[in-house]
Amino acid sequence: MAESGTRHAAAAAKAHPPRLRTRTAWRRIVAARCAELGRDDVDDVESVHRRRVAIRRLRSVLALFAPCLDRAERRRFDAALRELGRAYSPARDWDVACLRSFPAAMKGEVDAAAAAAVLAASDAARRQAHERLAASGAVSECADLARDIARWAAGPSIIAPDATSRPIDVLAPELLRRLDRRVRRRGRRIARLSDKELHALRKALKRANYAAEALEGVAPGLALGDFRAAAAAVLDQLGRFNDAGVAHDLAEELAADDVPVASLVRRWATRRARKAKRRLEPAWRDYRAASRPWK
Repeated sequence: MAESGTRHAAAAAKAHPPRLRTRTAWRRIVAARCAELGRDDVDDVESVHRRRVAIRRLRSVLALFAPCLDRAERRRFDAALRELGRAYSPARDWDVACLRSFPAAMKGEVDAAAAAAVLAASDAARRQAHERLAASGAVSECADLARDIARWAAGPSIIAPDATSRPIDVLAPELLRRLDRRVRRRGRRIARLSDKELHALRKALKRANYAAEALEGVAPGLALGDFRAAAAAVLDQLGRFNDAGVAHDLAEELAADDVPVASLVRRWATRRARKAKRRLEPAWRDYRAASRPWK
């Protein structure tokens, strides 16, 4: 009988895990994100991508908890993370262009000799970007910054006193509403937005989506599935649009070195961007209509 009662208690605890206080949730999230950022990886395509994602995830956590944090300290760490992200951007851009965009642009449209020239030139530019990244010391900076942020986040008085003891599942909708409101402002009249404005929308939406992802691990009772699925659909189209623009710009760089690539990639990028824009508007409508726990 006692054994049966113990099993029932364990099952109930699993079904209804204890509610985390905001300070505990903050520490858990930041510790996990700092571990991602400080991970010791071989410097390859996937590690560059993982570190870029880790940087964005950590910046999203700082943005999510901004109302509960000291403004100066948060901004200092966010600025350091932003600079690290910029160090990784060229290598990642060339990775995407060389492995996805350029091959897609040349598929079935050019002779073998022209394709080989383009791929050789782009691969050389990609290697140079990775060499510059390695020489920049960004990898060691990731580890150092991750340790600094982890130590800061574990401090006893980092979270504002009025939020420290509140359950995270109660505070989280308030925090996410701020980020979602910013996304909605960025996306107004989406059909008329410039490339620069669409890029700003993409960054704001990524931040909100990464923040929601972080909260799923500490507040499993929050109904974030519809919101995240709708955000992912918009981000997919914005990502396609962004890749087209980046490929176009990198192709122009190669064209300056007499590589016959700009016109080929320009046509591909124009088609891809138009297709993404057509699909973006219905995805955006679904995002605006998606259920949210803060509505």
